[in-house]
Amino acid sequence: MATIRDLLNQIWSEFRKVGISYDLAIIEHIAAFLLEINGLESSEEELQPRKPSQANLNTEKIKQLLTEGANIAGGAAKLLDSHIVFCLPNMLPGGGYPTPRHIVKTMTCLAKVEPAHSLADFTCGSGGLLVNHSNQRQGMTLGVDISSEWAKLAYANIKLHNLNARILHHNALSVFLQEEELEKTNFDRILINPPFGAKIDANLAERSLGQKVGSRSETALLALALQKLTPNGRAAVLAPSGLLFSNSTAEALLRHQLVDENSLEAVISFPKDAFQPYSPLQTHLLLFSKSHPGEEHLTWFCQVEYDGYPSGRGRDLTQQPSRYSDLPFLEKFIVNFEADSVLEFTNQENALIAVRKITDGANLLGIVCRGITSQLTSILIDFYPQFEKQPPFILLETATAEQSLCVQILLDVNAEPSVVENRLEFIEKRKQNKKDPDPGKKLLSQPVKARGIAIALFNQVATIPEARLLGMAVDINAIKEQSYDLRPERYIGKQEELRLADSPTQILTRIYGNQRQLQERIDSLFGRLEMSPIAGLQIPSPLLEVEPFGIFSEEQTIIWEKIRKKTEPITPEKPDNGLTAVHFTPEDIETSDTGEVSDTTRQTLDLLECMGIIVAVTVADTKTGESIALYRRVTERDKWDLDSQGSVLTGESQ
Repeated sequence: MATIRDLLNQIWSEFRKVGISYDLAIIEHIAAFLLEINGLESSEEELQPRKPSQANLNTEKIKQLLTEGANIAGGAAKLLDSHIVFCLPNMLPGGGYPTPRHIVKTMTCLAKVEPAHSLADFTCGSGGLLVNHSNQRQGMTLGVDISSEWAKLAYANIKLHNLNARILHHNALSVFLQEEELEKTNFDRILINPPFGAKIDANLAERSLGQKVGSRSETALLALALQKLTPNGRAAVLAPSGLLFSNSTAEALLRHQLVDENSLEAVISFPKDAFQPYSPLQTHLLLFSKSHPGEEHLTWFCQVEYDGYPSGRGRDLTQQPSRYSDLPFLEKFIVNFEADSVLEFTNQENALIAVRKITDGANLLGIVCRGITSQLTSILIDFYPQFEKQPPFILLETATAEQSLCVQILLDVNAEPSVVENRLEFIEKRKQNKKDPDPGKKLLSQPVKARGIAIALFNQVATIPEARLLGMAVDINAIKEQSYDLRPERYIGKQEELRLADSPTQILTRIYGNQRQLQERIDSLFGRLEMSPIAGLQIPSPLLEVEPFGIFSEEQTIIWEKIRKKTEPITPEKPDNGLTAVHFTPEDIETSDTGEVSDTTRQTLDLLECMGIIVAVTVADTKTGESIALYRRVTERDKWDLDSQGSVLTGESQ
């Protein structure tokens, strides 16, 4: 039986047979067919996905394959939202890509989105952050996107999910200025995954927001979310690392507003590969509500290490997470932090520590502990063999000038925590009773200085689970002491790792192997650098003079001529020393005056890339560290010499 992937591969093949190769255009055409199949075509021409114009396209076969795929996926809505949009192989120029749906689930859960809430996404893309909202039609659901292609996909996604929502192809910073109704509308919930590093009109942003926010989209959209929340409204906004600590005036002001004027509930760092295969950037989630923080308000800082998928670009986001994930534990303890099932431990009649075990059926996902009137000061974990018939445990301690308390928390679903009368005597006894004299390990190499901790447990099937400090909760004063730096690592600190040291021979062998590998890579890459000759060496021009083949239209020919000119001398003072390629964006070679990149331009770029005439590259912004998607003509460094087995020849093997 054919899988959904097999069926979509056949559909893509049908489009490519007639010259349609731009993936986003194919996805838009497929969305149009799905709406037609389900009788959902609309009179809203601006938002109606376009059907292909090629007369020789086998549309009946495509519709048949889509019907089969929808039956397997559980409906056309599921097919589009969970499979088709993820056929986009890479992030598009401008930062466009679908938000991984397991991240969507976490954002929706943490924001506590309910059917009665009004909901907005100001960069809605394919609508993934909107379609999980089963609204009851009394609250507005609004999606805005500056790209007409993405707005059409969001519209199709909403229609297929049979939701009551309004989708706008517009700039979110100007739409609220232009429509009086929207200007007065605020939202109970806001979910946003903004394009990182995209440039905006700073003057427009200042007029729209009433404050200077600079020219970066993520900063302006976070400020917009703060303004458009209803009182006690809740938002989940994704952000790059720079926004958490940058010294720029606009971003520093936003952090002050988040902490001092709103209730910053959590700052969560996702694994670096959580947004692969689209973005390798570290991404963080800001969770906040529009309410003034009380004196006892705590902000959770969390570092997620596992999200259920393998690391790297090979993860298949069309499949459900199949590996261990920290996210179920994270969702449960943040959403239900004040749950009733909390055990409080007292000393001298004052409650000092509250402990709550987070479970999933018979599995213990983790433990959340909170200092009620004081900070927690020490966390010690014991995972080593012991004579007593009891599971591994954690020792948690809090201390003030007047009193202290130590609690033993057994890592078992049914075992109850208990107070340890004398911590030092308890540890000394453990040393004497154990075959291994090591008393355990500290989860931190420094004092905790937090009002709350979250400890995740891994390897549930194994006899001995692994405990890891997932998050810490601190008060406003602790954040102010860090100059409003919101990076979780500033609060969680470094966890102590205990392991036996390798022998000198093992260490030297590892160093020697690393040196050999480094030398091989240097030999392979040295001749591919685009730079002036060193020490009088003569090197050929890195630019490859290759021409496209086939028949081009007049507009495609103009585009190619523009690309041909995207070169510059290797050495500006010596123009005859050879040429190299210049990076360019689709906008740089656009022939129309509409301000948007046309389908012809995108399809021509895709065609030239398939021919090996140009290559897509990612360049890091030297100021921000953010990645920028660009193109350039092929150069010598794009050629690889292969041996008879197809392996790359390095300098050593040659």
